[in-house]
Amino acid sequence: MDDEIAIRTAKEYLHSRLRRAIPASHLSGPSTRPLKITALPREFLQLRVIMQTLTRLGAPRLADVTRNHLEIALAEWKDQPSWATGLVGVLKRLAAHGPFLSADRLAIHPWPGGTSAAVVGRTRSAENATDRIPEHVIAPLIKAAIFYVETASHDILAAQREIATLTAAQGNRQLGRGDVAAAVETFISRRQAAGRGIPAAPRDHLHRCRDDTVINGIVQTPGHGVIELLTGVGDLVRWQHRLREAADELGYEEGGLDTPISPWPETGQPWRPRLGPWALTKELTHLRTACWITIAYLSGMRDGEVRELGRDCTFTEPGDDGRTRYKLRGCVFKDRRLTGEEAEWVVLEIVHQAVAILLRINDDPTHLFGYRRGSKHRLMSEVPKRISRFRDHCNDLFSTPDTLYIPNDTATLSGADTSAGADPRPPAGGTPWAFNTRQFRRTLAWHIAHQPFGVVAGARQYKHTQIAVFQGYAGTSASGFAAEVAAEQALAQLDYLEDLYRDWNDGGCSGGGAARRVDAEFDRIRRELGDLPGVVARPSRLRTMLAHLTKTLHPGVLGDCFYQRETALCAQRASTLGRPLPLLNMCSTCPNARRSAVHLPRLTTARDQARQALQLADGKPLSPLQQAALANHVAELEHLITLNHSTEPEPA
Repeated sequence: MDDEIAIRTAKEYLHSRLRRAIPASHLSGPSTRPLKITALPREFLQLRVIMQTLTRLGAPRLADVTRNHLEIALAEWKDQPSWATGLVGVLKRLAAHGPFLSADRLAIHPWPGGTSAAVVGRTRSAENATDRIPEHVIAPLIKAAIFYVETASHDILAAQREIATLTAAQGNRQLGRGDVAAAVETFISRRQAAGRGIPAAPRDHLHRCRDDTVINGIVQTPGHGVIELLTGVGDLVRWQHRLREAADELGYEEGGLDTPISPWPETGQPWRPRLGPWALTKELTHLRTACWITIAYLSGMRDGEVRELGRDCTFTEPGDDGRTRYKLRGCVFKDRRLTGEEAEWVVLEIVHQAVAILLRINDDPTHLFGYRRGSKHRLMSEVPKRISRFRDHCNDLFSTPDTLYIPNDTATLSGADTSAGADPRPPAGGTPWAFNTRQFRRTLAWHIAHQPFGVVAGARQYKHTQIAVFQGYAGTSASGFAAEVAAEQALAQLDYLEDLYRDWNDGGCSGGGAARRVDAEFDRIRRELGDLPGVVARPSRLRTMLAHLTKTLHPGVLGDCFYQRETALCAQRASTLGRPLPLLNMCSTCPNARRSAVHLPRLTTARDQARQALQLADGKPLSPLQQAALANHVAELEHLITLNHSTEPEPA
C-alpha cells in the first residue's frame, strides 16, 4: 500500500476503532466495543485486502465505491465464508467511522439492515461450530499426555539431573593425555561389563555423518556429545577410531545416559530407548505440550488462559463434602479488557501435577509456560503445531506394526462397518486429525454433557471429570465454560429425545406410567410431519417439534422421567425437604416414568445382580427383611422386563 491517501485513511480508521465504540448498525449496538490492540493486525490485514480488491475493481477511493463494486467483491470473497464475513464486517465499520476519516470515506452504507453473516449467506447453527475431536483420537492422546505427566516426567527430570551432574563434574576435571586414554578405556570397559553398546549419534545429526548407515533406527557412528559427558573428556576427535573399534564389538546404543526408562503400561517395555542430551531437549518440549493438553482438556480453559497462567496459579480449598478441591487461578481475556479479568477453575489433581512439572522445567519468573531460550525468556507458542508433533511422537513410540497408536481421522472414509459387533477401531487410512486449541474446550464440554462410557487415561471417567470440574462453576462463571456445557447438555437431551422418537417410530416397545402420554405426543408429531413408521423425518423440523419435551425430560439408567409435579411420587414424598428427590424404587412405578429399548439390557443387568446377591446371601446370616427386600426387588425388575417386551404400554 503506497497510496498516501489510503495510508492516511487506514491510520485514521484504526485509530478511531481503538478509541471509539461505534455500532456498525442498530443490530450491533449493545455488543459494540473498541478494538483490542491484540486484534489490530487482523483488522489491518482485512482493511488492506478490501482496499486492494476495490482498487482492482475500479474504485481506488472509498468515495468512488458503489453497491455494484461491493456485490462483485462479495462474490469473490464468498468462497471462504468465514473470511468474507470478517471483510463485510470491516466494510460496515468503515462506513460507521466515516465521520472520523478526513481524506476519504464511503459515500454509501454497505448492505444496510443485514448482519455480516446474513450478507454472506451464513446461517447460525444452534450447535457449536468448532470441531469436536473424535473419541478414537482424543482418548489415546489424553492417555499419552497423562502418562507423560505421571510417569515419563520422572525419567525426563532424572535424565536432566544426570546431565547436570556430569556437566559439573566435567568442568571440574583437568585431564592429561594419559588420563584421557585411561578414561576412554575405563568407559569402554564399563559398557562391556554392563552389556551395553557405545552411545550412537542422534538421528537428527545424520547429515553430519553422511558416510554412516542407520540400522534399526540407530546411526552407526559414536555420539561424541554424550560420550564426552560420560567420560569427562572434553574432545574425543582423536579417539574416534578406538570408539568405532569398541562399537564393532559391543554395538551401538541409542541415547547413552544411565537413567533407567519406565515401562509403558500396555506392553511392560520401556516407553522409549535411553535418553541422550539431544533426545532430552526434544522430550522436554513434548513434556510441555503434554502439560498443556492435560491442563487445557481437564479444565475447560482457553489456550490464552492456559499459557498466561502464573507460577503461583495453583491452590486448594475444602469442598462442601469435605474432599479437597483443586483449583487454578488465572485470567479470562475473551470479551474483556486487555489486562483480562481474574477467574478460577476447578480441576483434577493431575492438573496440579502438570503445573508442578512445569515449575521444574520452566524458569520464567512470571509465566508458567515461559522458559529461557538463549539470553531471553519466551512464552510457549504455536500450540497446534506442538500438539501435532506430540501426536506424531506418540505414534513413533507406542504404535504397533499393525495399528497407529493415535489413529488418523476417518470421518471422510466410506465403507466402514458401523454395525453392532463390528470392530470399533477405525479403518486404516485417512489423514491425521488437524488440531486447534478451541477443540479441546469444545470436546470436554461435549463429553461432560453426553457422559459417554469412554474413559480418560484408562481410569478417569468423563462423569468423574464432570463432578470435579463442573461443580465449581455455579451460575455463570467468568470463564463462560458453564454456559458452553449447558448448551451442549441441551443438545444432548435433544439428541437423546430424537433417538427415543426414532425407536418408537420404528416399532420399538415402551413401558412405564408416562409411556401412553409420551407415545401419544410422538404420534401427534408423526401425523403433523406426514411421517410413516420406518421413515426418517427431516431432522431439523423433527427436532423443532421435539424441543418442548426436553423441558421435562430427565434421562435415567433404568428409565426416563418426563417430570410433572402433580403426579410425581418423589414430589409427594419429599415435601419436608422442599424439593423433589429421586426415590429409586418409586421411579419404576411412577406415572412420570418411561422405559424404552435402551433400558432393557440395564434392567436385565440389575435383575441379575440382585439375583446374585440373593444367592451369595444363602450361606450368610441375612435378616428376613433384607431377604424379602431383595426378593421383591428381583420380582419388580422381572415385572418391568416383561412389560418392556410387551407391545402395549402398561396403564398409568
